[in-house]
Amino acid sequence: MILGITGGICSGKSTAADVIARLGYRVIDADEISRYLTVYDPRVLLEIHQEFGDQAFHQGGALDRPALAEIVFNDRDRRRQLEQILHPRVLSITQQNIDAARKQHQSLAVVAALMIEAEAQDTVDHLWVVSCGAEQQVSRLVERTGGSEQEAQRWIDAQMPLDEKKKHADNVLVNDGTIEEFKALVERKWNALVETD
Repeated sequence: MILGITGGICSGKSTAADVIARLGYRVIDADEISRYLTVYDPRVLLEIHQEFGDQAFHQGGALDRPALAEIVFNDRDRRRQLEQILHPRVLSITQQNIDAARKQHQSLAVVAALMIEAEAQDTVDHLWVVSCGAEQQVSRLVERTGGSEQEAQRWIDAQMPLDEKKKHADNVLVNDGTIEEFKALVERKWNALVETD
């Protein structure tokens, strides 16, 4: 059984993934794959450098992720250019993991913020959208980044609206209470999926 987990920034996707991992199941995260590629894959780094230039890199040659994020979040076309570099590779690695899990009859959770945007929801058997209130999302992002509410709202606005994501969901997990309540919800929903698989 392959479960996809998506949702907006700071909605609780990583918390849901942690619960599933602690239950002893495999979890892969598209953001972690992307981070790996932008550190260790020289072809990816070369393409990013060719597209975005020195301003996206530290003097030592490592990718300056905050600088690159600032470039792409201010420009939708630039964001698409970065996605064209990363998404095919992330999707390929994700699909390899899905294929291996199916072959071994293992359950797997795939966390991807842009699963719907990348039209990858059909690669999973079930899709969860993790949701929370707009004010909670902003305050969580401010707490995470240390930025302003305006900056947080700009990051949120750059993503597909949660209401649009919900239209694709098999289940919407609302994360508007305590973290303990949300973890218990995730565990119940996951166990129910595994039992019916």
